[in-house]
Amino acid sequence: MSIRAVWVIRPPSKEASKGRTLFSRRFPTVERRAKLLAPALYCPLPRDNEFCEAVGLTCIPATREFVYERDSSALTFQRPVFELLGGKLWPVVCIELNGLLFLSIPLVESHRDQRPNLIEVPSIPTAVALLEKMAEVVGTDTKELTETSQKMVELYQYLCLSAPLGTPMETTPTSLRHLAQRRLVPTPMLKLKQPAWVLDTVRSVSRLTISIREEIRAVQYDKLPDVVDVWETYGTIVCKAELEGCPDVSLIISSPPGSPPLDYLLVHPSVQMADTQHISSSLPDLTSRKIRFTPPAETISLCHYKVTPIPYLPIRGFYQMKGDKSLTLLVQLKLNDSVKNGFEYCEVHIPFFNRGPVEKIEDVSVSPASLAPALTLSQDKKKLVWNIGQKFQAKTPEVALQVTVSFSSDPSQGADYQDDPFCVQQNAYINILFKVTDFTLSGCGIDTRSVCLYPSTKCKLTLVKELSASEYRIWNSHGDVKTGIASVI
Repeated sequence: MSIRAVWVIRPPSKEASKGRTLFSRRFPTVERRAKLLAPALYCPLPRDNEFCEAVGLTCIPATREFVYERDSSALTFQRPVFELLGGKLWPVVCIELNGLLFLSIPLVESHRDQRPNLIEVPSIPTAVALLEKMAEVVGTDTKELTETSQKMVELYQYLCLSAPLGTPMETTPTSLRHLAQRRLVPTPMLKLKQPAWVLDTVRSVSRLTISIREEIRAVQYDKLPDVVDVWETYGTIVCKAELEGCPDVSLIISSPPGSPPLDYLLVHPSVQMADTQHISSSLPDLTSRKIRFTPPAETISLCHYKVTPIPYLPIRGFYQMKGDKSLTLLVQLKLNDSVKNGFEYCEVHIPFFNRGPVEKIEDVSVSPASLAPALTLSQDKKKLVWNIGQKFQAKTPEVALQVTVSFSSDPSQGADYQDDPFCVQQNAYINILFKVTDFTLSGCGIDTRSVCLYPSTKCKLTLVKELSASEYRIWNSHGDVKTGIASVI
């Protein structure tokens, strides 16, 4: 499934009555194969100006005078495949994207004596896919493009990697950018020179890095039984493959017995097979998912999942705020026994809405006493940040903060701060930002024994797990709260 040549042509417009060739690339080795495979049907490639003129007569919709080769109702069209030069040059694939014409002539490798049906030419869909990727490289801003534009240089480099010797291999632009950057990294001297058509550098050690990144969103109200706390957990499995060739990788995403299943699985386009069906709560033993995929060169989000239900919160919190011009704050946090007591970071952000800037901070008290009172004020003086550190330093994993905050009465100070119109008087909340390394709330993991590569090869497997808070909010117990109510039909 090879390509004889590709072109990028700007079609005629009101400003220019004739089209113009912005880019062309021919592949002499494929051209020689075309001549040897079907000498009776072979038509030499015309020059760029002749080809551009023929395209204008055939592939562009009529705007002025009638042209039989283009406008006759007696002709049969099979767009995006055309024939040029009176039917001698066939098949010509032409697509129009972003105001430009992208054209290619696929190699027909069968039927030496007669023209085959389009469905019997597998190189035609390959050509269409390559042209679409070429349009992605060129981009959408094409008004000022010329033959010497930087985009044309990038397009040439893209074709050197994506279609060496005229045969498309890896055509995803993002993958090829990673491969190009990887080639620039100095590598040890090899015994044999690497061929130009090999996309990636030869590697002494193959690596497969899989990261499980879970996030939790939670809102705690302290308003039971009127308002129930809500939370949800979702995750992403990220894969970075540095492997020789393009092997298939299969693995099993597992969960401990009795843990909630991974539902609503969304997979990357490179995944060939996955267990994406919904797992019913009546089948608690079915908690594993099998995935087979062909990893590209760049880092990909292999799949996204949601975990329902999680029976507990990683950090249970309590927040009280009293006062008017001078506020007395109390924050209490308790880490669940099932959560690893080791953070990359853990901070409590206490914003103050619809008030003046903070003028004074006093009576700071932190428990346990061994915990340093790492309390800082933001530059706009509208938020306190309590840095708990990397561990709850107590026999029982609980921490507390008490502080008194006074505010300035000057309304002009802090006028640029975006206030929440709901958060007035006692209506307030705090946000908790944390990340726990080497831990997932759902227990999701990768069974290392299930990781298989085909063709079989050895690789170094690295597994990384983390849990972080995307939005973790605790409302003031003495104020009103914002909550959603499910509609009843």
